[in-house]
Amino acid sequence: MSTSEPVRDFVFGISIFNAEGVCCYGTNTDIDEFEPVELSGAGEVIFDIDSLDLVEGTYKLDVAAHTRNGLQYDYHRLLHTFRVKSHTKDAGIYRPRHRWSFSSGIRLAPHPMK
Repeated sequence: MSTSEPVRDFVFGISIFNAEGVCCYGTNTDIDEFEPVELSGAGEVIFDIDSLDLVEGTYKLDVAAHTRNGLQYDYHRLLHTFRVKSHTKDAGIYRPRHRWSFSSGIRLAPHPMK
């Protein structure tokens, strides 16, 4: 990200869409309650996700820089594609961290391939 003049009204955002165009997740610095102070010269924005937790599939990424009112400075609409691979064959979009527990009358064994 770079600007030739200082900018005081700016928001950075990302959105993840699945192959069907469903928005799986989206956020920006305004939603996350960052107050813009100044953007001047060149800089880099890093958005770090600890655990993506998406099921296997192809996804597209939106990346945006805009004013707080939505005027676009730069917008990469569905330009970046990535693929999630998994040995687990879940359904849906999202694989939340989870665990199973069973009462004493129910017995299950781990799958022999694991």
